[in-house]
Amino acid sequence: MVEPEIHAHASAPGGGVHGEIRGRDDVEIYFSSGFYGEASEAELEQRLEALFRLLWVEFEKARQRGQQVYADNSEVTDADRRFFKERDALVAEGGSDDARITITAQGLQPWRVHITDGTVRALREPEFCAGIQTAAARLINDRLAQAIQLRGRIYR
Repeated sequence: MVEPEIHAHASAPGGGVHGEIRGRDDVEIYFSSGFYGEASEAELEQRLEALFRLLWVEFEKARQRGQQVYADNSEVTDADRRFFKERDALVAEGGSDDARITITAQGLQPWRVHITDGTVRALREPEFCAGIQTAAARLINDRLAQAIQLRGRIYR
């Protein structure tokens, strides 16, 4: 059976910053016209954190609509409960190639975004968007790799 393509989108509260996730780690971030050039690093951090929280909620809803976790109606086991608890404690991280942008998340909630001072002046909007998208994809892949390792330890 082919897994359905997951697609989720969201906008930060207050607008200005928008994003989409397609598949597992194809993240696209974009700004309302003129927003990037007027925003500070601190404001971008706050809006991006809010956006990622909302985007991840929408991603999870889309993923759950596309698959039934326990298709055979089996019970959740002690190993499952341990896996979910330890998975939610995982800390994942991703960064841009130039190390100006770092994103971390524990259990993928809450997301923390750090943007080095001077980044908005140094990078044009397309360069910044590419950096944030790279950082987000790396965080998602880091979390996935850790979850796979955790699954191997718990379900041997």
